[in-house]
Amino acid sequence: MINFTTRFLKPNVTKILIMTNAVIIDDEIRSRETITEMLKLYCPQVQLVGTGENVQSGIKIIRNKRPQLVFLDIRMPDGSGFDLLRRMVPVSFKIIFVTAYEEYAIKAFKFNAIDYLTKPIDPDELQMAVEKAEKIVDFENLNERLTQLLDDQKNPGNNKSQKVILKTAESIDVLDTANIIRCESDGNYTVFYTNDNEKVMVSRTIKEFVPFLEEHNFIRVHQSHLINIDFLKRFKKDELICILKDNTEIPVSYRKRAALLKILKTL
Repeated sequence: MINFTTRFLKPNVTKILIMTNAVIIDDEIRSRETITEMLKLYCPQVQLVGTGENVQSGIKIIRNKRPQLVFLDIRMPDGSGFDLLRRMVPVSFKIIFVTAYEEYAIKAFKFNAIDYLTKPIDPDELQMAVEKAEKIVDFENLNERLTQLLDDQKNPGNNKSQKVILKTAESIDVLDTANIIRCESDGNYTVFYTNDNEKVMVSRTIKEFVPFLEEHNFIRVHQSHLINIDFLKRFKKDELICILKDNTEIPVSYRKRAALLKILKTL
């Protein structure tokens, strides 16, 4: 199972890093705004996908968004952060408590909190807390990937089509490469089109997907387009246009023309 979560730091150096989806649950709007701004400034790798103002709205937003990380207040009008966690068992996300009341620290860690931040929040403490959460999330995802790789080795017949995990703000989509018709670049985003008429957009550039997908029957016919050869219906050589089985017309760059013709001769 391939998880595309690689962030390019500098030429020829990469770091595997999960783009952490997070929500903030706090009854004070000023506090929610402050945490939001601090995350933008000091933890840009954290993608805020929603906020809640009490236990009830917090449970709803967590169930809808399925975040990896929750910044959780303790005292709220309709209960406490601990009440929220009791109603969410089993807890599938990491918790950083954010509160003005230090006396709850010991109890917070009994709920397996990653960290406990007191208001006003110190930027360095926020960064350290987020880094601890990321390391745990990275480790869990690595274990998941290794388990899948071991399963694939035990069952080599299942390797014909690989899985691609695409993380968006709203969901985690698992796509079979054999069901992906094409990928299209949209600036710093990539849009995946499948043969069940689904469209998934992720905040990754198309070039990050090229090495893996080219090993699974895909060819980059244009700077902005990757196509699955299995879905190619016609190539208009003079017009430099590919027509796919869903009748989508994809431009082919002149530089990619020879490579495409070479692949077609081997089919």
